[in-house]
Formats: sequence, C-alpha cells, structure tokens
Amino acid sequence: MKIDCGIVQDLIPSYVDGLCSESSKQCVEEHTKDCEECRAFLEECRAVEFSGKVLEEQQLDGLRKVKKKIKLQNMFSYGLLLVVILFAAYFFTTNIGAINVRWYYGLYAVAVAATFVVTMQGKANVKYEKVEKIMAGMSLAAIAYALFWYCFMMGSVGNGTVPLGLELGQVGPFLHRQLGIALAVEIAVFAYTMVRYLKWDIVCRGTLLISLTGLFFILAQTTLLGRLSTLEAHMRNFTEAAVVILGAGAVCGLVLWGVERRRKKQVR
Repeated sequence: MKIDCGIVQDLIPSYVDGLCSESSKQCVEEHTKDCEECRAFLEECRAVEFSGKVLEEQQLDGLRKVKKKIKLQNMFSYGLLLVVILFAAYFFTTNIGAINVRWYYGLYAVAVAATFVVTMQGKANVKYEKVEKIMAGMSLAAIAYALFWYCFMMGSVGNGTVPLGLELGQVGPFLHRQLGIALAVEIAVFAYTMVRYLKWDIVCRGTLLISLTGLFFILAQTTLLGRLSTLEAHMRNFTEAAVVILGAGAVCGLVLWGVERRRKKQVR
C-alpha cells in the first residue's frame, strides 16, 4: 500500500531525531526510495539537524574559550596580587639604601597599568558603597599617617630637637616602624580589594589606585630614609617623590573618573 507523502513528511522529523518506532522508520525508508519529493525533504531535515549540532558545538567552543580567558585572567590577577605583596615586603624589610628612588616611578606606572588592564576586562567599576568607602578611607589615612610622621620627625630634627623623648639615633627606627604600619594597611587594602574582584566580581578601581599610590609612596619614603645624607638634600628628594607619585596618582584618578563618567553617559 502506497503511503501518502503528507504522512511520511510528518514522520520524517521524528525519523531524523531517532524518535519514531521501528515500523515508522521502515515506512519512511521504503517510501523515500521511490519518492523524490520526500527524499529531498528528508535530506533537508537532515541538513537542518546537522546545522543545529554544528551551531551547538560552536556555542560550546565559544563558552570554553570564555572560561579559558577568565581562568587566565584570574591567574594573572592572583599573580599580580602576589607580586605586589612580595615586592613591597621584600623592599621594606631589606637594605635598599643603594636603590635610586626614581626606580619606583617606573614601577608604580607598571603596577597601575597592569592592575587596570586586568580589571578592565569586561568588569564594571562599582560606585563607592560602604565597604569601598571604608577601604579608600583606610588607604588615604595610611598615606596621611606616613606623611605626618615623616614631616613631623624630619622637621623636628631640622630644628635641632628630637621629639617624643627619643634620641637622635632612634629617629630612623621609629620612622621605619610607622612607615611599616602604613605599608601594612596599604597592602591589606589592595589585597582585600583584589580578592573582592576575583571572588565576587566586584571591583573598585579608585581604591586600587589609591592603595597602589600609597604603597609606592611609602616605599619611596623608606628608601630615602635608608640613604639619609644631608637633611636639605633629603627633603628635596622627598618632595620630588611626593610630587611625582602622589601627583601621578591624582592624575590617574582624574582620568579614571573621566572614563567612568563617559561610560555612564553612553549607557544612558
């Protein structure tokens, strides 16, 4: 008995998907041997099914590439975090008096650029909420703390007095401890902000910029303290480091603010 083409064509999609019964499968195969129209429809259905599988494979391949990119990005981020922490710890705890403080200018630029490149990969910069405000405030407070003790102690020595009941030889170790406290705060802020980015996809580039600026400024202070010569030359070098590093941080902050403001306008 010859089966109507309409019935066979209704069966073909199930046949292509492998969902029809054995008798229906046999019916489709026998009919399409002799019917050119149904055979063409069968090939068309097979082509559509194949295209669907290819598209699915392409989507899966794209997803794998995205996951691989995120994995590499996170590995680079953890590496950056580790390098910054180890770098700061090493140069603070070792004898770095022979190092030229101007090395920090270039290293600071590299660290800021690397941090921004990492966090700019499709991540939105969050506005300052409570946690971000606390972290940024701690970082700014650490910079102010280091700046205050440095200027206060050096100014007192320059006037021929040694405050806090210290002897002249105790001024350097005392300042070194205060700078160590400020540096520890900057490292903690940078590490916490990076962990928030890596674990919860929350990034505040302003806080990262402030903590990096403070970290390199404090390291520059430590280096100058380790190669103390005449007070006049020392304060001149200190002023240069403050202007270059803190000034660069301010400029980068303005650029970041401008970029984020432009992005918000584009979203609107």
